[in-house]
Amino acid sequence: MDRINPAQDIYHLKRENNSRRQNAVTFSCLGKLKAINHSMLCRWKRCLEKLARDSLSEQGISRHPLIIGLAESGIVLSALFHQMLREQNICADWVCSTRRPSDGIHFRESHSHGPDHVLPLPRHNPSELWFVEDEITTGRTILRLALKLCHTMKVFRIRLFAIADTRSTDDMDQFRSALHDHGISHSTRTLLRFQHKDEDFPADGLLKNDDPPKNRMQIPYENSLENWHFPLQRPALRNLPDVILPVLNRGLRGALLVIGEAVDIGLKFVQENPELSLHHITLSPWKIDNRHIFNRLDISGKYYLYNYHTLCSPLYLLNDPIDNDIAAEVENLLYEKGFSVKRILKVRSEK
Repeated sequence: MDRINPAQDIYHLKRENNSRRQNAVTFSCLGKLKAINHSMLCRWKRCLEKLARDSLSEQGISRHPLIIGLAESGIVLSALFHQMLREQNICADWVCSTRRPSDGIHFRESHSHGPDHVLPLPRHNPSELWFVEDEITTGRTILRLALKLCHTMKVFRIRLFAIADTRSTDDMDQFRSALHDHGISHSTRTLLRFQHKDEDFPADGLLKNDDPPKNRMQIPYENSLENWHFPLQRPALRNLPDVILPVLNRGLRGALLVIGEAVDIGLKFVQENPELSLHHITLSPWKIDNRHIFNRLDISGKYYLYNYHTLCSPLYLLNDPIDNDIAAEVENLLYEKGFSVKRILKVRSEK
């Protein structure tokens, strides 16, 4: 069945240490609370395919759209969306934002625990921008980024695809009006529509200026490559028409723990190893509620591994070189809990 099961696929949570937003939601496809396997990813890809099909029935595809995902949660979804388009021989490039030091266009996700992002600019201007997200909460980040990108690249149409749209009616009206004022048309396709209960979003407008990033994070492109495995095939560093990774490990089973933004590589591992599942070590800070989250490991006050009691052996660990210290701490913490972990791609992979 290619429908979302609310009891199994949607997790309503409480954020920790975020005065701007108390309520949160995550979804099974992101692998943050429970591991996700190949068949589950295929089901979610088919759900995304329906969104694309509905959108294209309303307005046909243009010459060469650009698929955009925002770190972290947008990485897996935009990857699946891009794969789905390429499987249908639709030409589209794919980029993702990063919170790591990099070169590109800077923007802020003001409500986030990690607000500063960098998005690589494509080498050629796209015909449309297609944002693929897990949740559109207020639309503020996407709106401000879309306006900046449309102005820079002379684009006048965007499409939004998301699992859930939780915006208020006022936010939706502001979003539509701001784009219209700049001559930009848009459409939105989502699988779910709901609003968070008792949420205390700021009452200011979607285009209110944020403070500038405290750390610009911009470094020369060549230097940033040292932080990544397979830097020429990573959407956070360049626009990708296709993702062509070398032959990865085959015949793996068990669970693959993936730290942060390495989740795009982790996705490929799981897709090539049907008996392997992916469990994401994430930046998202959520409270233990004894309903969806029963335990967690706090790693360097930055990353979190939820529900480690569900991990199955053999256990593997994947991270980019920039997170080697985080990986070492994960190994030590899990060893103390009685788990043995084997590192994958411990030596930097360059191609």
